[in-house]
Amino acid sequence: MASASDLIDAEWLAEHTLALVRTPSVTMGEKAVCSQFADLMSSIGLAVDVREVTPGRNNLYARVAGSGDGPSLLFNGHLDTIPIGDCIQPGRQGDTVSGRGTTDMKGGMVAMLGMAKALMESGTRLKGDLWLTAVVGHEEPVADKDGPKALIEDVKSGSVACDRICIVEGRDALWVMSMGSMVWTIRLTSPKGGTHTQYVPFCENPIRYLGDLIQQISRRQEELGRGDIHPLAGAERIDVGIVEAGDYFNRTPVVCELTGTRRWAPGRTAKSCLEELDVLASQVACGSGLEVEVSMVHEREPFETPQDDAAVASFADAHRTVTGEDVDYVGMRIVGDANLYVHGTGVPTFYYGPSNETAHSDYETVSVERLASAANVYLEAARRYCGVEG
Repeated sequence: MASASDLIDAEWLAEHTLALVRTPSVTMGEKAVCSQFADLMSSIGLAVDVREVTPGRNNLYARVAGSGDGPSLLFNGHLDTIPIGDCIQPGRQGDTVSGRGTTDMKGGMVAMLGMAKALMESGTRLKGDLWLTAVVGHEEPVADKDGPKALIEDVKSGSVACDRICIVEGRDALWVMSMGSMVWTIRLTSPKGGTHTQYVPFCENPIRYLGDLIQQISRRQEELGRGDIHPLAGAERIDVGIVEAGDYFNRTPVVCELTGTRRWAPGRTAKSCLEELDVLASQVACGSGLEVEVSMVHEREPFETPQDDAAVASFADAHRTVTGEDVDYVGMRIVGDANLYVHGTGVPTFYYGPSNETAHSDYETVSVERLASAANVYLEAARRYCGVEG
């Protein structure tokens, strides 16, 4: 019988990646792709557990049972995409598959199944269970991460049992850390708002305090840039994206608002970062008569899985075996589902994907060669981490 690695079929990966990409699956519109992916899972011999998230939008789970003598590894990814927009049409030219969702992340999802297909066809029996999971509701805020949150509940209940989670997203590196993130808003409300500016001294104009606040935020960013620098993700960040004030050129505003993002390393929390902003804003507004309100949404705590973690080390060894090169370790300021999984389930989580260089771009593509490489890394890592019978 052929070895499992010999059964990784690059053409199969390309064919089914393109087929999935031809099926639009913008967040909240995943019904068709859920059915298609479930059929693909069944076609390679997996028994599929269809877990409804909302009607027609399903998480999909399948288990390749091990002997019970090793740790279990769960592969995971999302089936939804951002809006198609002006993205290049689905197609293939040589080594390149193009279209929305190729690299983010239908290619990785097919590579995950290609690995499982080769494993089962080779007759290889792992000691630990291998889980293949797909979720909906990742990309667009309207879904509020309902698919990942449903998986978290299923892991917590024990219906899906795993010791480690690998998300098949990102480039062919070990993404083992992400900063925490929030969207914050500072709202200044003035009792003198709606007054003709000639009757309000400039030093009492709420906009003046808004300017002072921006300067203080700038100084805080300078401090963060000189502070503890994470070796993988760099300095923490506080950024401003929206400034809103006033409704007429010679009236003082009733409300001034700043909205931005805050990204922080392990060791801080969303609560502590919000309190820091509250203190900063209150100091600026002290004695002004302004009412200060500081709030946050979309907060996610940071995660970091050690590089010497058993599963991470298995992937590093697998990457070296397959590619002949040492793996890169990556930390990011952006957040993803790993932030949710680590804090929601307590299961150490990390990413390893085929690629992400063109994710969310109008020329989104994935290399067939890199899909095959990723599938081989997944296979070798599963063998190393879960163990092999015989």
